[in-house]
Amino acid sequence: MNSVQMTAYPRNSPQAAGRILALALISNGQLQPSELEALADVDANGQLALTDEEWHDVVHELCVDLLSTTTRGIQCVIDARRIEAMLDQIDDVALQRRVLRLCMAVIHADGKIDDGESAVLLAAVDRWELHPEEQPLLEPLLYGLDFEVAARRSPTRRDRTARGTLVPRAMLLKAPA
Repeated sequence: MNSVQMTAYPRNSPQAAGRILALALISNGQLQPSELEALADVDANGQLALTDEEWHDVVHELCVDLLSTTTRGIQCVIDARRIEAMLDQIDDVALQRRVLRLCMAVIHADGKIDDGESAVLLAAVDRWELHPEEQPLLEPLLYGLDFEVAARRSPTRRDRTARGTLVPRAMLLKAPA
């Protein structure tokens, strides 16, 4: 791992949680207006108990930390161990789930999941051991935003149980021919 240290935050602190959200926000290399609107819409600062100034400081410190690990003219790449170290600062299960939901809101805001965004989310899911009942949080990562789960009926009357199946969203929006 690179010898440059990240800014230290207390375990389960608003700043430690905010840093993960900030990483998800910048992981595609762009700050989209829709992503910033999504943060406001879900009251991310309020959910993490951060003031606007504290949020700004967390984002700024993350950018400084990341830039300190690169050389001029080279794309900033953060290694898996550093992401895991950030994720390990959150061990409160409820806070992990809140951060993950906030990250999903920001990442979905522009209608696509980029490789960097997916890497951050998959690292969080793996490190925090997402439980099966939280599977809906994973579906966009696994199948993309153009899929959604729809119930399908059994072909026989005797078996009326509904099962999930993946259907491309475009097919659901198509008018019947």
